[in-house]
Amino acid sequence: MIDAIITARRNSRATGANADVLDLLLSARDPEAGEGLSEAEIRDQCSTMLIAGYETTARLLFWASYLLTLDTAEQNRLRVEIAAFPPERVSNLDDLLNWPRLRQVLLESLRLYPPAAYMSRKAIADDMVAGEVIRTGTQVWVSPWVLHRHRKFWDNPTAFMPDRFAGKLSPWTSIGAFLPFGAGPRICIGATFAMAEAQIMLATLLSRFRVTLEDASRPVMPVARITTAPSYEPWFRLERI
Repeated sequence: MIDAIITARRNSRATGANADVLDLLLSARDPEAGEGLSEAEIRDQCSTMLIAGYETTARLLFWASYLLTLDTAEQNRLRVEIAAFPPERVSNLDDLLNWPRLRQVLLESLRLYPPAAYMSRKAIADDMVAGEVIRTGTQVWVSPWVLHRHRKFWDNPTAFMPDRFAGKLSPWTSIGAFLPFGAGPRICIGATFAMAEAQIMLATLLSRFRVTLEDASRPVMPVARITTAPSYEPWFRLERI
């Protein structure tokens, strides 16, 4: 399916403001050799954006919605902020700065329920980490779930407190114990896109509906699969405003 889309787009590529990710991939050239990406490279990049870009953002929106059903006061505060700058007025990324509290809620949701509960890496050479010798071939596990709830790094770590991210625009690069998108040179390439997408989608939802749980007596527990998934899929009730 992706191959067919790529082939069709080669003959009708958009430019400028109308160009999307696929257009940019087709137009990309190696600055030294002047060569473009191969068919396989373009297909792999598209697949990554479709799959990795969908699953993680969907989980973020689920957990944020769930947390807001448990904190109706926070949900109401967000609705006031969104009413002052409705989603229909968004035309560029700078417009999202009008929703600072919404961004804080999403960041706190990522802290409590990171999309990836753990990440693993295999050492390709001997190394030293925090005084520990790491031998070649050793598998090193890093757990955002543990770091995000560690009392050494966070006050009241199990509490939903969006204010802890006030004034922090990109904490995944400035707070060492906050790793929802990974870290280092291979940090998630879609971090900014995911946050923008989640803000617009959640703002659109909250501007139209009050969100509650069909059965608030049954807690939703996190389960570590490929992503941090819910133990069951609860029904949400949407009350039109």
